[in-house]
Amino acid sequence: MTPSDPDPIRIGNRYRLDERIGAGAMGAVWRGTDELLNRSVAVKELLAAAANGITGNGPDALEESRQRILREGRIGARLQHAHVISMFDVVVHDDRPWLIMEYLPSASLAAVLTEKGPMDPVDAAAIGQQVADGLTAAHAAGVVHRDIKPGNVLIAEDGRAKITDFGVSRAVDDVQLTRTGMIAGTPAFLAPEVARGQEPTSASDVFALGATLYAAVEGEPPFGLDDNPYALLHKVATGAVNPPHSAGPLTALLMRLLSNLPEDRPTASQARDALGAIAAGRSAAGVVPPSRTSPATVVAPAVVAEEPPADPGPRTLTEIPRPVVIPPGGNGGGGAGGGVSEKPARRRWLPIVVVVVVLLAVGGGIVIGLIRNSDKTPDAGTAPPATSEVAAPPTTPAPTTTTTPPTTTTPPPSTTTASSASSPADSGSAVAFVQNYYALLPGDPDAAFAMLSPEVQSQSGGIDGYRRFYGDMSSVSIENARSTGEGRVSATIVFQRKSGATSRESYAFSVSTSASGAQLMTSAGRA
Repeated sequence: MTPSDPDPIRIGNRYRLDERIGAGAMGAVWRGTDELLNRSVAVKELLAAAANGITGNGPDALEESRQRILREGRIGARLQHAHVISMFDVVVHDDRPWLIMEYLPSASLAAVLTEKGPMDPVDAAAIGQQVADGLTAAHAAGVVHRDIKPGNVLIAEDGRAKITDFGVSRAVDDVQLTRTGMIAGTPAFLAPEVARGQEPTSASDVFALGATLYAAVEGEPPFGLDDNPYALLHKVATGAVNPPHSAGPLTALLMRLLSNLPEDRPTASQARDALGAIAAGRSAAGVVPPSRTSPATVVAPAVVAEEPPADPGPRTLTEIPRPVVIPPGGNGGGGAGGGVSEKPARRRWLPIVVVVVVLLAVGGGIVIGLIRNSDKTPDAGTAPPATSEVAAPPTTPAPTTTTTPPTTTTPPPSTTTASSASSPADSGSAVAFVQNYYALLPGDPDAAFAMLSPEVQSQSGGIDGYRRFYGDMSSVSIENARSTGEGRVSATIVFQRKSGATSRESYAFSVSTSASGAQLMTSAGRA
């Protein structure tokens, strides 16, 4: 249909339909003209066929669809923001509601990614900053979008990004319209708590923003892809995010946006500021408050860390465990490991030392007693058989009982191995994984901690010690990272303390890939 058609369709005797430009779950979208104001508009039409296909057959289904599109109009009218598609009018035509919206010549982020492939992390951050700004306005108005995804982010030719399609959104004072059994939102971008049946909140939108940016830089959503929506929904409910590999400076922030616990995610305004810093080439460290727990759950064996006694706030645990991870560090002399695990290590060795000393004392007493008994026998010059089989204890304790355990926070590769369900990562991805790990430090130790295996984590002294150690660092960098075999990497780590002291240490790492495809650092130690 074009303006030159002899009898073009007009909605409300004002809005002329010029061209159908798309179709959504509940209706079609037209490019139209507001003939009163002589401006282009987008006109959204409710399709009865779509309503029947989505919510079932019959008048009740159609009425529910009418209420949904009217609700979208009411919500849109509450939001007037530079990064939200504006709502102009709602017209009832042919007994159906039509939405009159801002027309933005654009392509969806989903279409851009399909055409051009994954984005540069800095470019993705620039888009994410605008989307987060729009979400900040929506949340301030009491509106939860509930379906943030690449298909609902429009990108104009000049780079502007706007959120569209509030069709499943809900204002805090709205009546719930979703029928039992329906999923409000797209499974691949849902927050875990929503997949588990909880009510969507503004924190759920923040997770969906993180999932959208993850897909923009990684090429697929954080839970992967699955043709079976129920299988995908189950995977989302576990919160087992596949660690990002191509996110670069976005990695730490993505891990926070994708945190399993809603309270551990930044607000939309905090995300906006952090994304703005990354888009401008600055560090986002300190923009988002530190998490009380680990950020995103990665695909790894279940581990529940011991709660540190000094934690001032209440700790919330869910049925979905969150692995936590320790730093590869050096020992002594201002290196990377001296301040993290020395005290815990001594506590672990103390019972062993006590037991060995007691055994030595008892053993010495037995030998002395046997010798004295032998002096009283008629054949004093012949040692009894028992004494010939008992070695006299050394006059000094064995080295393993007196030597202070190494203060390095992680053992050498030979002492920590991957689980039987893992296999060594390929050389290229192992090097990239280690580089991404150090890119998080010292700015976001929580995100780095989540990239280590449970075996390596157990030797760190806990997340609090990890935070304290890296809190003393002004910078950490990795140099000359190279593959030394399948899943093995060597590199030089440069630690710059806030005191001004600098150390350069050679390290060896092992990286393994689980059956699910997730990568974790399974050993790290000084080479």
